[in-house]
Amino acid sequence: MKKMRIMCVTVMCMTALEGSSSVVTSLDIYLGKSAQDTERLQEELKDPVKLRTCLDEILNSHTSLEGVMEFKRKFGVDDEPMQRVLMDIIRESIAKTGGRIPERYVEREKIMGALWYLRGALRCMGACADADGKKLLMGIATDNGKDNHFRVEAIHAYINRADAQETRDAIIRFLADDMRSAIQPLYTVYYAAILTYDRAEGNPQKREAIIATVSAMLVKEEDKSTFAFLDGELTKRSKEYAESPQRKAALERMSKPPEKPQ
Repeated sequence: MKKMRIMCVTVMCMTALEGSSSVVTSLDIYLGKSAQDTERLQEELKDPVKLRTCLDEILNSHTSLEGVMEFKRKFGVDDEPMQRVLMDIIRESIAKTGGRIPERYVEREKIMGALWYLRGALRCMGACADADGKKLLMGIATDNGKDNHFRVEAIHAYINRADAQETRDAIIRFLADDMRSAIQPLYTVYYAAILTYDRAEGNPQKREAIIATVSAMLVKEEDKSTFAFLDGELTKRSKEYAESPQRKAALERMSKPPEKPQ
């Protein structure tokens, strides 16, 4: 319990900027560049050293996946060079931190910067990961030696870049028994899929894969709070799920009081 409290406090510190709409981040500044500056940066960022410097600056404050995807589009940054820089940052950060948040405050303070960069780089991988990047993300997501916070970021990034079949396989893998006890809160896996569904407007095969897989897993879900939250989200997005007999049976099962011991 003590360890969980420490981790929660650290995560709150690492994500404090996310809830403040008044904070102007480095990413915001880049996205607000003039047309002239944008044209200049499009050329400069073809240099991997300058791209690394730019991403270091962006990762020093809050980043959103949507913002990073817009950054790539605005400045014409290709997937491969961006992934190469981010993978270097991830490996460097893991070498410093082990992908773990230390329990002792003094130890956390020494590596807080590396922890912050690791979180941001994993999130940004959701905008550019290819086969090699997805392999790295899957390794982190399924590594019991890594903190839950970083595993969840890897899950989000992986699903966002996965194709339809990879998405099906990943959702099932991330909800397997050996991961359910480690990935908390559990709904984060489902929610990663829902967020990806919303981003995959132009990819009907991936959307179909997400709805089919999440529906199949959700109707068997035993956690009532997880089921209630995701049932509402899925119902908004799929009429077929909302009207399915499987959902009706699951709702009836969830509404029953627990059986009394004999």
